[in-house]
Amino acid sequence: MDSNKALSLLGVDPNNLVWTDLSLCSGLETNLFYDAYESSSEVATVVDDLCLSCQVMTQCLLYGVENGEWGTWGGVYLTSGKPDKNKNSHKTDDIWEDLRRRIGEQSIF
Repeated sequence: MDSNKALSLLGVDPNNLVWTDLSLCSGLETNLFYDAYESSSEVATVVDDLCLSCQVMTQCLLYGVENGEWGTWGGVYLTSGKPDKNKNSHKTDDIWEDLRRRIGEQSIF
């Protein structure tokens, strides 16, 4: 099956495709990436795992940084577009290393 037909079956117009159309979180409750992430370490861990397995994680994180967003973007909780040390304190050194590797020279950490 060609990619245009597959996208059409998913309800995505290949001519108007944007990175958010490919995100794993598309259609999920947005509160998971804001208040629920802040208040539950279990939710934060699940969201981190989801984001780190997403094919558009880098685009998402960079969008959050460039637009001064808050909440979880690309697996990193941001406050005014900057990583929030307190809300990301549950992350291991391995997770931070993976994030740095994935965003490459565009490092924000």
